[in-house]
Amino acid sequence: MAGLQGSLKDFEITDILQLINMNKKDGCLEITTKNTVGRIYFEGGSVTHAEIDDRFGESAIHQILVITDGTFKFIPDLKTPRNTISLPIHHLMLEAARSIDEWKQIEKLIPSLDLVVKVVENPDIDTDNIKLSSEEWKMLTFVDNHSTIKEIAKKVNQSEFQTAKTLYGLITSGLITVEEKEGLDDILKEIDAQIVDENNEEKKDDKNDDNKKGGIKKFFSR
Repeated sequence: MAGLQGSLKDFEITDILQLINMNKKDGCLEITTKNTVGRIYFEGGSVTHAEIDDRFGESAIHQILVITDGTFKFIPDLKTPRNTISLPIHHLMLEAARSIDEWKQIEKLIPSLDLVVKVVENPDIDTDNIKLSSEEWKMLTFVDNHSTIKEIAKKVNQSEFQTAKTLYGLITSGLITVEEKEGLDDILKEIDAQIVDENNEEKKDDKNDDNKKGGIKKFFSR
């Protein structure tokens, strides 16, 4: 299987996993996107370890299995001493299928993981009747109106998929929203506006000082 490589647009990861499993191969399946590289290791066709970015084991495999845009390459006999996964292959494939279906639904509200998460200041709902899970409460504590979904995922030490899934629930509840991250031009405009406001305040203060001095002069010239 040295020539097993191609595009994820032509093959689904679940099909590749099943092929490696049926042939009971040892090696590493490398998944490459424009931003990162994920690796799934096999021994005798069974998955033993997965890693992507700073994630390992099941957290990593969940993140890798929802990737649909990228390339793959199987490297025969490449092994790792780490053993972080003991789930059977059919369980992983079912998880992958379910995750992909969920991700398609999540993408309707969260089209990018680079969006900034913000709290809705005055939600148009009865907040007294909202019941949040402990996971949702925990996630809310990391929403600071500046961090992106990717950044929040790292802070809570969860996969990007699981983080997006929890945030999706909070969005549908009307408690948070997502926005494009401000570009350099937007930041410069904000800085310019702050400078103008500060200059206006200084002019007001100078004018007030002049008025005070004028009033003192008039008082003592009586």
